[in-house]
Amino acid sequence: MQRFSADWMVPVIGPPLRDATITLDGAGRVLALEPGRHPEAEPIAGVVMPALTNAHVHLELSALRGRAPGGRGFLGWVVSMLAERQALGREALRAAIPDAVAEAVRYGTAAVGDITNTLDAVPALAAAGLRGVVFHELLERDDLEHGDAVAWARAQRAAISDWPDGLAYAVAPHAPYSTSADLIRRAMAASPGVPTSIHVAEDPDELALLRDGSGPWPRILTAFGVWERAEWVAGRGPVEHLDALGFLARRPPPLLIHMVHASADELALVAAREATIVLCPRSNLHIGQELADVPAMVGAGCRLALGTDSLSSNQTLSIFSEMAALARAFPALSRADIVRWATLGGASALGLGEELGALAAGRQPGVIAVCGHAGADPYQFLTEAEPEEVRWLSRA
Repeated sequence: MQRFSADWMVPVIGPPLRDATITLDGAGRVLALEPGRHPEAEPIAGVVMPALTNAHVHLELSALRGRAPGGRGFLGWVVSMLAERQALGREALRAAIPDAVAEAVRYGTAAVGDITNTLDAVPALAAAGLRGVVFHELLERDDLEHGDAVAWARAQRAAISDWPDGLAYAVAPHAPYSTSADLIRRAMAASPGVPTSIHVAEDPDELALLRDGSGPWPRILTAFGVWERAEWVAGRGPVEHLDALGFLARRPPPLLIHMVHASADELALVAAREATIVLCPRSNLHIGQELADVPAMVGAGCRLALGTDSLSSNQTLSIFSEMAALARAFPALSRADIVRWATLGGASALGLGEELGALAAGRQPGVIAVCGHAGADPYQFLTEAEPEEVRWLSRA
């Protein structure tokens, strides 16, 4: 049994406790969270809180840190990213994954929603003891190449006999501009009982393709050889398109990544379907210098979580920096809400909300100490800047 006292305890599912004590059993499960400093507790200068969830990350792209310049919009970024990925090769990409996983752990991350085309990050995630969901991402060209992309993906998963217990697996369509309606339907049905994810409303060109077939995507899809395979022009926006396919009503609810260009009606639809929007603010700023309308999402009652996206469009795998980016961009946002999105919001989206994301008796969420002078407001302290030190008190 271990006891720690701290300037602040932030349980997430209740108000913060000043000068409080947490008691953990030998496995890191919370036994008690109590006001007052227990005389036998180890003192912590700072905030004790549940470990974080990075609900959207591409660990297999970690070798591309600093190699894909931003500021030119989505297509400008993705062209450079894909060229650098091809130039490096799979072995170099694979070699960078363990260090990236270790970086996420140093920043207090207990669970991830990892997007992958290769499953190459699974061994490093298992070795680090991270939990979450591995989203095996499919594009229309995978269906063209393999005949049945879903069957091909599931065969790749089945080939890993020692799959870690802490990681769920889901087939995930990439985006409405790169995955046909037929493949989206098949992908969302392939992993019952596990949430899936999709990139959506990330870029104006996506909206143009679905609305009326304008913009650059018809030419790109033709070059990939998949334009004739599907009816890409839906005559509606991406969120309504996904809802018409039954994607938003899927259970468990899906994760919708980015949603930078979502309308008020689309946000209301997402809230009604109980899907979670995963915000990746630093990545959005790097790629397109735009952010989602987060206050509108809050006003619509949307469920929110945070992710870093990949190191090809971000500097670090720190969810603390994502919190700080939101707090700077939207000063009126509740800092307590931002902390909740970084913890319980992401954990719940990944199906781990009963165990991770909050400090409460019986949970084993992973407990971290964010060291420093927290002052009178622990939420402001947690969201204003990168912490000087993150210390693990127990792992999830």
